[in-house]
Amino acid sequence: MALKNMIIRSFEPDDLLHCQNITLSVYKDYGNIDDYAEKAISSDMVDIEQNYLKIPGGDWWVAVLDQQHIIGQIGIQPLSVGDQKSYRDALMNSAFSSYIDPEQICELRRLAVLSKYQRQQIGSKLLQTLIEYAKTFGYKAIHLTTLTSMLSACQFYDKHGFKRGKIEQYNLTFDSDNKVIYTKSTVFENPSALTDDDRHLISQPMYEIHRIYVQHYWMLIN
Repeated sequence: MALKNMIIRSFEPDDLLHCQNITLSVYKDYGNIDDYAEKAISSDMVDIEQNYLKIPGGDWWVAVLDQQHIIGQIGIQPLSVGDQKSYRDALMNSAFSSYIDPEQICELRRLAVLSKYQRQQIGSKLLQTLIEYAKTFGYKAIHLTTLTSMLSACQFYDKHGFKRGKIEQYNLTFDSDNKVIYTKSTVFENPSALTDDDRHLISQPMYEIHRIYVQHYWMLIN
């Protein structure tokens, strides 16, 4: 059921704290894996205007209810900015780069909707806004990553036509300050390559299994 009195508009400077609080709230619902929310708001989200709006091919939108309550958000950056490792991998893969210029790939970032307003088509409208912008700008593909344990996020991207790509499995250890150290263990080129053991573990909380699975998603756009 769609909300009435909800609009999607571009980010404004006064939105910054609201967007940071949305990220904190949503990832608290997921267990705030490895202080993910705090890391987000201290990196690219510390200055959304500088890191998104002022970058060619970048933007940020918010969902606003009743002209005053920000209840959702989504950002876009060039892949070279939003996921530098995937950008380098694309450049090094000659078969891939001959099919799609890595410069024409964008990264979907920080999509989040407050839990109270989820399943009311807000995420869908934010995503459609991003797709329309990406087409207009000249992007040919959208890339994103999420954890396989974030089941509702994975279901959302599956539902909206994204294709699952490789899955990267990382083992977790902890240093003397109890900070997480990630060590890449295995790369599964597609979900069908998962072992039976991994299929059982991919939806489990990282602190129970001491590993994470990072799912890459892709969407080709015209």
